Amino acid sequence: MTIRTHTGAVEKQWAVLYFATVGLAAGFLGSLVKLISNMIGASIMALDPLKLLRVYATIKEGPAALVPNNGISLLDTFFMHLVVGSIFGAVFMIIMSKRSSFPELTAFLLAGVAYGLAIWIVTFYLLLSWIQPLVNGSAYILNETPWWVAAGSHALYGFTVALVSFPFRNDVDRI
Repeated sequence: MTIRTHTGAVEKQWAVLYFATVGLAAGFLGSLVKLISNMIGASIMALDPLKLLRVYATIKEGPAALVPNNGISLLDTFFMHLVVGSIFGAVFMIIMSKRSSFPELTAFLLAGVAYGLAIWIVTFYLLLSWIQPLVNGSAYILNETPWWVAAGSHALYGFTVALVSFPFRNDVDRI
């Protein structure tokens, strides 16, 4: 199946791959922005800037990850967050590419914020709220992260993904 454009035909599977690639890059940048903003916010509030990474590390390490200077490397947690954010970015852009028409910037950004908030609700409340206690004995991510920090950082992630991917939304027409 092909998509007809003003410059020719593009195979449909390549269009999906293109949008997934754009979403991967946007999700990677969105994850970086989310983590850096959390680190800056924690520093401003005189908290450990790596606290968020420590809380994420409880998925793998359990409560030992919450203790500063315990020798647990947070590098794998950092990379895990970037990879998961990249995958979610690809999903966002594939979903948006399936629309018959792309919304203008404001609607696109609002869709990104809604997507980021949906990720927060699903991952925190529908998945981690029961998986983490089964694996580690407690829902550390829910208990250690204020809801407004989690909601705000996920909204910022979605906003960033939408902002980065918006200029590429009509590129299939230009290929």
